[in-house]
Amino acid sequence: MNLNHLTVFLAVAQTRGYTQAAKRLGVDKGHVSRVVRALEAELGVVLLTRTTRAVALTVAGEQLLSRIAEPLAALESATTSLEDRPVTPSGLVTVTTTPDLGRTVVAPLVAAFRARYPLVRVRLVLESSVVALAATRSDLALRVGTLRPGPYKARKLGTLEAGFFASPRYLASRGSMKSVSELARHDGLWPSTQPGRKSFAAKKDSPPAAVECEDFGALLELARNAGGVALLPTFLAARDVAQGTLVRVLSDLTFPGTPLSLVTLPERPLAPRVVAMRDFLIEHVPTALTMKPH
Repeated sequence: MNLNHLTVFLAVAQTRGYTQAAKRLGVDKGHVSRVVRALEAELGVVLLTRTTRAVALTVAGEQLLSRIAEPLAALESATTSLEDRPVTPSGLVTVTTTPDLGRTVVAPLVAAFRARYPLVRVRLVLESSVVALAATRSDLALRVGTLRPGPYKARKLGTLEAGFFASPRYLASRGSMKSVSELARHDGLWPSTQPGRKSFAAKKDSPPAAVECEDFGALLELARNAGGVALLPTFLAARDVAQGTLVRVLSDLTFPGTPLSLVTLPERPLAPRVVAMRDFLIEHVPTALTMKPH
């Protein structure tokens, strides 16, 4: 008998749900369902019945639960009480953030994280709008802007800034700029000003954008292809500036820093895999943000 199968069954029986059991165990819901089916096939009985609202135990399921709950609890207690027992993070951890931060900052860090913790699988949820951690089943979130009060814990990791950037080819054909007033004669690339916007946007008195887009990744591509002068977060433009495909214009003009925070649910204790990812992001994200173009 596979003890892991019994542990999965116990989690489903105690939480009365596949989703809740998967969250407790740090695995995906499909894995839980497959294990329960395998256990039922091994025993030759139906252990659980599933409705649209909950999971119920059959008579056989109740009998199995009564017989394994105490022994498994004793086994867990015996193993967790061992002194100096190393804990290796494993399972699934979910991180949500904006598409720009996800592609430019988080994805490279995830590669380094998994090199250190190969047993941890990572799920990235990239959303332009702010979504609740519970809604995306996320463990951690990188949030831009001032946070509203809510059922979470937040830690500031740094600040984001923005500036104007253009390609050398565009500036060669249209001329450079020495003041903000000259923006009017250039093709502007920036998002519109919106109430409550959590990211950067041009000022209200700025000239209309030649291309108005809420996605900074698209604005970056336009700027690379000589499409105009783009308002971009400095972390997003840093690599292009280093490679010479973009240059910063009006370098003395910097938009006010916007806070970047790491948000976690107020659950204690956090699973080792979540703690590992949290600490890794706390350690490395501030360094990644210091790559500022000049």
